[in-house]
Amino acid sequence: VILLMGVGGVAAGGIWIGAVGALRHYRAVNETISSLLMAYIAIALMNYLVEGPLRDPASLNKPSTQPLADIYRIGNILGMEVHWGLVVGILACVLSWLLIEKTRWGFAARIAGGNVRAAQVQGLAVGPLIVGFTALAGGFAGLAGMLEVAAVQGSANGSLAAGYGYTGILVAFLARHNPLAIIPVAILLGGIDASGGLIQRRMDLPDATVLVLQGMLFIVILFSETLYGRFKPFNPDLWQGPDVLKGSA
Repeated sequence: VILLMGVGGVAAGGIWIGAVGALRHYRAVNETISSLLMAYIAIALMNYLVEGPLRDPASLNKPSTQPLADIYRIGNILGMEVHWGLVVGILACVLSWLLIEKTRWGFAARIAGGNVRAAQVQGLAVGPLIVGFTALAGGFAGLAGMLEVAAVQGSANGSLAAGYGYTGILVAFLARHNPLAIIPVAILLGGIDASGGLIQRRMDLPDATVLVLQGMLFIVILFSETLYGRFKPFNPDLWQGPDVLKGSA
């Protein structure tokens, strides 16, 4: 049953985000904007199901679906307070890196994502590449949602997906779209997000402080990219001799 839950999550996420790739290719709609808008539609649909047809009558204060039986829950790694979703996420990042960096499909997708005109000149099927890889990304997102329900929440509720869209964009930006770099970046931001309750208890600060910390981190990264190369310690040209610079000119 857990395997079927995973397949269902992958299929639902793949179909939903595959539509984003179709909009990108056929209507030239920016995928970042369309994926965020599609996320709002998905959240509204989930809230309707949770508060309507799939609502557990026993959930009075916080509408949710009926809780999963223990046999359908995903447990923790032996000897750790971390569930098996961490292992699944790491494996997904490694497999994504292998697909993108070590296969011809990944090479073709990088060309199509970087320059559509060049990909078309080379005779690549740009449409299937874009739709296929966005559907694959959506499948991973659907799998992550299934793990959140089966390993953490135990049931679907209205606050299930709060903030994950923006955090995902921040993780992808900081990792420079490198699947392997996503692992430490996601763990870092996940740790910051999980520290909200501790900050509230120990320092008497609102748990929303973690959002401020994430925003500050994002701003620092943006400034570092802007300033990189403009000052002597970071400008590689200034480390070369004047003769080299004259020769290059």
